[in-house]
Amino acid sequence: MAWLTIRMRLILLTCAGLFVLIATNAYLTKKLAENSAGMITAADLLKSIEEANNAQIAFGELRYWMTDLAVSQLTMAERSAAAARARVEKHLDELQSWNPQRIATVRSEVAQYADLAGKAADEYTDDRRVIGNSLLAQARQHSMVADQLIAAIVQELTGAAIAARQRVVAEAEKATRLSQIVVAAAVVLGALLTFLILRSIVVPLRRLTVAMDGLNAGNVAVAIPEAGRDEIGAMAQTLTMFRDTLRELRETLAQLEALREVGRAVSSTLDLDRVLSIIAARAVDLARAQAGMIYEFDEATREFRFRASHGIETALTEQLRAAPIRFGEGAISAAAVAGSPTQIPDLLRERELAVPKLSAALSGLGYRSLIAAPLLHEQDVLGGLVVARCEAGEFSKEIVSLIESFATQSALAVRNAKLFEEQRRRERDLRVAHEQLKQAQANLIHAEKMASLGQLTAGIAHEIKNPLNFVNNFAELSGELMQELRDTIPAPGAEQEELIATLGANLEKIVEHGRRADGIVTSMLLHSRGGTGERRATDLNALVEEVLNLAFHGARARDRSFNIVLERDFDPALGPIELVPQDITRVLLNLFGNGFYAANKRLGEGTDPKFQSSLRVTTRDLGDQVEIRVRDNGVGMTPEVQTKLFTPFFTTKPTGEGTGLGLSISYDIVTQQHSGTITVDSRPGEFTEFTVRLPRRHQPAEPAMATGASA
Repeated sequence: MAWLTIRMRLILLTCAGLFVLIATNAYLTKKLAENSAGMITAADLLKSIEEANNAQIAFGELRYWMTDLAVSQLTMAERSAAAARARVEKHLDELQSWNPQRIATVRSEVAQYADLAGKAADEYTDDRRVIGNSLLAQARQHSMVADQLIAAIVQELTGAAIAARQRVVAEAEKATRLSQIVVAAAVVLGALLTFLILRSIVVPLRRLTVAMDGLNAGNVAVAIPEAGRDEIGAMAQTLTMFRDTLRELRETLAQLEALREVGRAVSSTLDLDRVLSIIAARAVDLARAQAGMIYEFDEATREFRFRASHGIETALTEQLRAAPIRFGEGAISAAAVAGSPTQIPDLLRERELAVPKLSAALSGLGYRSLIAAPLLHEQDVLGGLVVARCEAGEFSKEIVSLIESFATQSALAVRNAKLFEEQRRRERDLRVAHEQLKQAQANLIHAEKMASLGQLTAGIAHEIKNPLNFVNNFAELSGELMQELRDTIPAPGAEQEELIATLGANLEKIVEHGRRADGIVTSMLLHSRGGTGERRATDLNALVEEVLNLAFHGARARDRSFNIVLERDFDPALGPIELVPQDITRVLLNLFGNGFYAANKRLGEGTDPKFQSSLRVTTRDLGDQVEIRVRDNGVGMTPEVQTKLFTPFFTTKPTGEGTGLGLSISYDIVTQQHSGTITVDSRPGEFTEFTVRLPRRHQPAEPAMATGASA
């Protein structure tokens, strides 16, 4: 019934009910009319029966009075007989319409009876009894015939009345049964029509309700009943349009959300791989595809290089990464040349146009079609976006437009990344130039300071060197004189021998320390002149061991109570290294001296009764470099102190105990003269560790900054 409107269905149901009602009323009216006619017939028959009975009674009275007349000869009997005869005729007149022929027969018999009985009475009056008896016997015959005829009429009328009554009752019962059947059929038909009509309305409405509930729940894939030509069909059409509109809105919202996410990723991060992966994933999802690839164009090699993907198998990813696409090949190049997306509806037919040398791999993995969109900035080609799916055929205009949007976002991301890389390179160059400028300024300041200090040092060194030369020379001369004295005395006594030996030992000490002082003065002169000693291959482990022992004994000489645990971890494979021994000796002496000072200071604080001061020296072979680590367990340094540690004249020691030049000079020796690095890592109250790295071969000096780890 879907082709009928609900209004027409209700009209049809009403008309069907009215038709059944009218038909039933018409039938019952007809049957009532027929029964009414039967009742009238039955009433007429009853009346006729009554008339027949009355006629029979009147005929009986007639016979009585006629018999009485024959016997009594009374006038009253004659009058009564005439009256009875008149009643008989009257009743027969009433019955005349029922059966005129039979009534005529009855009339004839009654008339003959009355005539013969009257003649018999006359014969009796004339005393002719024999004739009277004969006539009376004849009259009796006619009386019996008339009486039988009237009785038969009564019986026949009674039977007809009973039959008419039975017919009326039967017709009434039949009409009643038929009426009941018709009513039952009407009820069943009405119920059936009502059920069918309600079902044709309720079932689609229920389906529409389910569909609307699904749409309200956000299920845009919910099934909607087929639209008929009724009002429910119109509702289904409207609901279908609403669902399609909702699906389009949801797809549009998803597209906008994806574009917003991509735009946020482009603007919030400079991780190009992450941004391109997000773009590829969103492009694949919204295009209802299975795989996406993004290529970046290399201007130098004129090739598209694989950069990011989504949904691609690992093996294929490696193939794509290892096989760049030359400009002019494949769909991605065609899209770049055209400046608009290029589609490959069927990879099996247009294999070489898609991705050269890999189309077979793509189709073998089930991909049947793809679309390539160029990444453009103005007229510059930045790359390409490729989306592949397993269904053959062209992509819809909406998806093509969406792919173009993602390609635009990809181009923006690539452009931003390149601009950022360019900006970072420029910043790096500026930072290097700035550091070089700062280093040049620092070197200039340091040179000025060192020039002033050098002049002072040179003056002091010259002033010291002259008397020191006298001391050294006269010490050597005194030693020679002592030897001559020993040779002159042939047999000195024990006391003389002891005295000579003591003087000889003292002279040797004077010579030894005089030479050491001369070396120090010479180093001061060399430093004051800004020059360096001679580079030569040196056993660094031996040099470190020698300087460590020298520093320890020097500290012990200054303070007899000083003691520290020395830990050595020398790399036996270190081998020789080119350096200036006296300069590196100066660096090591500064580092060891500072370590001794820090460890001894912590020991003197007495915060930990179990504390044992220690100094650990480590050497390592790093290939083209060697490493020296000097670690003490002293008081440590704060980050603020570490930032100023290599600044000239900066010191943490009390006034008079340090000049602030040791680490500054060490820094210059390591970084400027030996092209190495020196860094510090320290934690207040725990440790300080200096790390010196020196190249095995001499390299031109480069600016280097000292770095310090967090305390």
